[in-house]
Amino acid sequence: MKRTSFLFFCTLWLAGAVSAEPFTTLQQAVRYTVDQNFSLRASAQQLATAAAQVGVAESARSPQVVFRYAFQASDNPLDAFAASLNTRTVKAEDFDPDRLNDPDVSTLFSGAVALQYSVYNGGRTEAIIDSAQGSSKAIRLRHHRFLQRLAFNTMRAYYASQAAEYGIVIAKDAEAAARRHVTTTRQLVKEDRTVKSDQLTAEVNWSAFKSLTTQSATGRKLAYNRLRVAMGMPQTQPISVPPLSLEPIPVQLRDIDSYEQQAFESRHDLEALKAALDTARAQIRAAEAQRRPRVDVVADATLYRDDPLVNEPSWRVLGVVSKDLYTGGRTGRSVDAARSRADTIRYQLESLRQEILGEIRDAYDLVEESRARLEIAKGNVAKARRNVKLISERYGQGRTILIDLLGAEQRLVAARNEELSAQQSLITHLAALRLATGSLDPHATLGDQGTVN
Repeated sequence: MKRTSFLFFCTLWLAGAVSAEPFTTLQQAVRYTVDQNFSLRASAQQLATAAAQVGVAESARSPQVVFRYAFQASDNPLDAFAASLNTRTVKAEDFDPDRLNDPDVSTLFSGAVALQYSVYNGGRTEAIIDSAQGSSKAIRLRHHRFLQRLAFNTMRAYYASQAAEYGIVIAKDAEAAARRHVTTTRQLVKEDRTVKSDQLTAEVNWSAFKSLTTQSATGRKLAYNRLRVAMGMPQTQPISVPPLSLEPIPVQLRDIDSYEQQAFESRHDLEALKAALDTARAQIRAAEAQRRPRVDVVADATLYRDDPLVNEPSWRVLGVVSKDLYTGGRTGRSVDAARSRADTIRYQLESLRQEILGEIRDAYDLVEESRARLEIAKGNVAKARRNVKLISERYGQGRTILIDLLGAEQRLVAARNEELSAQQSLITHLAALRLATGSLDPHATLGDQGTVN
């Protein structure tokens, strides 16, 4: 476990010992996701596997050295005579036809060290190395993209949790106002200054807002559950986030074409497919190399004896040229398969480019929409507050009825919820735009969520 992860766990544990709900910032949530998510750990292991496979491919450039120790027992005439030759124990009587044709059982112990080196194999080794390196690069880039997606999922869930926290604030404010109206109307009924129906209307209104508070509390629990899932955190782990801030967000959008260009230059998944295409092309070269001749050098030194302590040395050096004349169509089909894979990746590459354009335009348009919604909502909240104040004054003067005041307060609650929804939508889609362009950095300071450079 990384030291930062250990410290983060300690922080959560200590906070939990003092309070049932430790405070969690967005930076902590994303850091936890990066450090502790098991899916991300599995992806990281693929990087280690790919690096090892590159090493395996590169080892083909080196000579191969093999040690063998063997025991042989045989009454085969050729084996028996060869054993005598290899141990240099041939005698004149060994050439007796009867003995040659019907030898006794011979035993032979041999120990050998062999070196084999491929001088030329049609470029297959280099092609296999290029393929392994391309595959490793693609895996690394996909890992980075996966990291960005996990960070975005955590950010989105975090914003939703913050919005749920603020939703409770709105619901409790409304419930408190409704409770005051119930208290007021009950007193007015006792003083015979209003009708019973006003009291009943106030009580029904109060019950409705109590129900809204209950729904908001459940919504917060669900939002926290989803945040824990996004972070890879156990569902039993206490967690708490601050309410969503409704402070203005600085939004600086560039021309949409610049975002598209940025995505084509920065998206890790796009670069991963390009690396995969390079891998497929290297696999084509490796398959085609099977059609070319191969040149190998083999050198070995062997010790023979008719007992376990071998001591009769011999050596040899071979130069071998070989070429497959007929493989049952295997080579041609291997080339066809490799070319088909390359074509598939090319189509996937073009499809991803189209998807990226759609993602950017969706995020861009939703940012613009959210910004417009937020501006309208903020104006409506200000108007609704003023309207509630005016109608409340008139109701206190007996110049309007209770239902008008309750309606004004309900419209204020609706306006505040719309402002909250628009604010959450804006910061979420700003993050989505950074994800779409490939510029979302999980390790960066995440305080400025508005600027999309």
